[in-house]
Amino acid sequence: MKVDNTFDKIELLQNLSTAYDLPLQSITFFPEGEDSYGYIVLSETGEKYFAKASTSVPNSRLHVASVLRHRGNISGVVAPLETKEGELSIPWHHFRVALFPFIEGKSRWDLWKVGKDFTDIHLSETGSLLATIHNCQDTIVSNHLTVAKYDLPARHELNTVLAAPTKKGQPQNQYQKQLLDGLTAHRSEILQAIERYDRLGRSAAALQTPFVITHGDPTPGNLILDTEEQLHLIDWDGVCLGPPEKDLVSFTGERFEVVLERYLTERQDNISLHADIFGFYIYEWAINEIQDYGTKILFKNDDPTQNEYDWESLQDYLPPNREYMEDGIAAVRSTLGRCGLLPK
Repeated sequence: MKVDNTFDKIELLQNLSTAYDLPLQSITFFPEGEDSYGYIVLSETGEKYFAKASTSVPNSRLHVASVLRHRGNISGVVAPLETKEGELSIPWHHFRVALFPFIEGKSRWDLWKVGKDFTDIHLSETGSLLATIHNCQDTIVSNHLTVAKYDLPARHELNTVLAAPTKKGQPQNQYQKQLLDGLTAHRSEILQAIERYDRLGRSAAALQTPFVITHGDPTPGNLILDTEEQLHLIDWDGVCLGPPEKDLVSFTGERFEVVLERYLTERQDNISLHADIFGFYIYEWAINEIQDYGTKILFKNDDPTQNEYDWESLQDYLPPNREYMEDGIAAVRSTLGRCGLLPK
């Protein structure tokens, strides 16, 4: 659970009201998300919105979501609203704050937490939505979009985390101590995972597969079924040009074939998918979690509750479970084979 920022929310509410020319009356912290801060905003006339404050999401990414939703006419894309000046966000201290329509419903993650899941129909619709987005290459002017690389974006930060146990200085709290002990105890396994990740990255790069517009993070928390069972994809912070596998990897595992079959049916071009690229992203997730939570615990967090949450979240990845990841890659390879996607 994310802990709220300390900035003045009443002043933020007033700024949003002015910028969007809306009669907003209340703002409530929404304790989800990782690097941004979310708020549920209510208007005097009963409309509900979602405000998102971030330091790392440029307007170019918000623009992609807006173009996909309005020019591409993709109803499942949740795009930011425009201010009365035609902007997609407003400045707020060192943040940019965007306002979105609030989707009333449950995410796939919400369903997982109570032992439920998307039906096969919902998963098939997800495959269709991803295919539609990936087909929109010509709709987006992509000059200013980030291009995915087969390398860890935050490798310097990862190296800083891994080097922390050898640096002088005492841990400031129990979570830092536990993390430093864990990094020391599992250093060999972490380095082996990084080596495997790098090999997969080199293999993926050598394939030179075409890139598409990717959402970048269509994980269970970002897929929402509204009260009328309509599917919505939120949180476009990671949108970039990348291989289709970057999005599809979120659905590997049980019932992957349900998503993949519909996806392949609706892609407009003849595509190829590769197990090594899926494997690259499977490993990247685990390694990035070590970097991300490690950086927060060691260098960013100043709230004990946030430290506790981040430490608990890290437990699935320290040490990285290589057997589980290799089994996942093997399962993907098998599914691709059944769908006729393995190299001849």
